[in-house]
Amino acid sequence: MTHPRGETSEHAERHATHRAVLAVALLFVLVTVAVSTGLVVYTAWLHDVTNGLFALLFAILSSRAALSWCLWHHSRQQSFSYQQVCGGRKPGEGPIP
Repeated sequence: MTHPRGETSEHAERHATHRAVLAVALLFVLVTVAVSTGLVVYTAWLHDVTNGLFALLFAILSSRAALSWCLWHHSRQQSFSYQQVCGGRKPGEGPIP
C-alpha cells in the first residue's frame, strides 16, 4: 500500500519541531546580539578599554552566531523545498514505479 503524497503526521511533527528549534535559536541569538551591543556601548561610554576589548570580542562572536543562524535557517529551507520537490527520495534512487 502506498502512502499519499501529502504530509504524514510524523512529517508534520518533525516540521513543527524544526520550527520550534529555529525559533528558540533565533531568540537566543537576538538576546546575545542585544547584550553584546549594550556592552560595547556601555564600555565605550565609560572609556573602559580593558572591558571594552571583552565587549568587542563578545560582539564579534554573537554576530558570528547570528550569521550562522541565518545560514542554518537558509539550509533548512532548501532541504525542505528539496524534499517537497523530490518527494523525500534520495538523489540516486530514481523514479517511483
